[in-house]
Amino acid sequence: MTDTTTDAVPEAAEAWLRRAEEVAALLAPGAARRDREGTPPVREIRLLKESGLVTLLGPVEYGGAGQDWSTAFRVVRTVAAADASVGELLAHHYVWVSIAEFIGTDEKIQHIAEVSARARWFYSGSSKPRSAPLVIQDTGREMLFHGRLERVLGHPVSDITILEGFLEDGDTPISALAMSDHLGLSFEPGAEEFGLRSLAAGTVVADGANIPWTGALGHVDKTFVPRVYNTFLTPAFQLAQANALIGAARGALDAAARHAREQWSQAPLTEAAAADAARHYGALASALWAVEAFADAVGAEADALHARRRTVTEEERGRHAVRVAALAAQAGAAADAVTAGVLGAACPGGAEAAAGLDRYWRDTRARRVHEDDPGRARVVGRHLLHGEVPRPTWYA
Repeated sequence: MTDTTTDAVPEAAEAWLRRAEEVAALLAPGAARRDREGTPPVREIRLLKESGLVTLLGPVEYGGAGQDWSTAFRVVRTVAAADASVGELLAHHYVWVSIAEFIGTDEKIQHIAEVSARARWFYSGSSKPRSAPLVIQDTGREMLFHGRLERVLGHPVSDITILEGFLEDGDTPISALAMSDHLGLSFEPGAEEFGLRSLAAGTVVADGANIPWTGALGHVDKTFVPRVYNTFLTPAFQLAQANALIGAARGALDAAARHAREQWSQAPLTEAAAADAARHYGALASALWAVEAFADAVGAEADALHARRRTVTEEERGRHAVRVAALAAQAGAAADAVTAGVLGAACPGGAEAAAGLDRYWRDTRARRVHEDDPGRARVVGRHLLHGEVPRPTWYA
């Protein structure tokens, strides 16, 4: 770390965005090496902790920054532009560290916010909690978690892992926090992927991991107490992931422009070729600017709804989910277009691994492979044509 960690703690959102830029500048030089090695980002997560970005959403009175979700999403974009894997992990962390806000009781919300901020815990969890939830055995005072939690991101570099499962005879999902080194939990690294190679993704195996019933988020006397705000978990996830994709696209475009300028300084283009290049890069930049502006707008809408978490309605949540679905679709399309487009626009040698541009395309494709819902445009269309909004659930 540089003296980033010794500076006075920022207060305004813009100051935190500058802090994120400082962190991104430290992450960027080693991103290509980490991509080649595919090792867990231990030092990089430590950097996020030391810089205060991990506790960006935490209460100020406990050492957090007290920032809004819209600022967190912009921080994710900035970090992902430098290193898509670290940006993706940070995006998921912001949602998981806030899980008590979404589904917890008032007591748990206050307690978890305090200890998470004071300890600077980094959170991990499954990016697909529906795919293989754990089975929970009720032993009276405790829950015993069994099974395999698939595609957990960042477990080896995390302090807390979110466990998700169902009672053997239940149909209400139960979420609980566990220390990542909790007895009864183990980690199996996933297969090597062609992108996002520093996610430290894999399977968490639970073999009788015991959590007291008091740790079942949102439960009172073993019964879940629902709120409309519970269902904001999925839109928050989708917003965070969309911003990580947008950040990767920004990193690709900026890297390609730098590479092109370097190449052209040594071998200037003809007037016709320069005009073609300007048109191509201009089209990519325009598409990216549009989706960045859309992301900022939806992030601001999210702030207004999160501020009214106790009174927000299902209809408001549904309309917000439509906007988030539209952004997610546009973010994916823009990331595809930009990361592929910079390879096509690059001068000779641009597509070679040495130029580093292929990394952005691979990271984007790796993220897109794991998209949960390819029908987002249909959600938007049904709202436009029929006034429908998505039926709110925890995970969809």
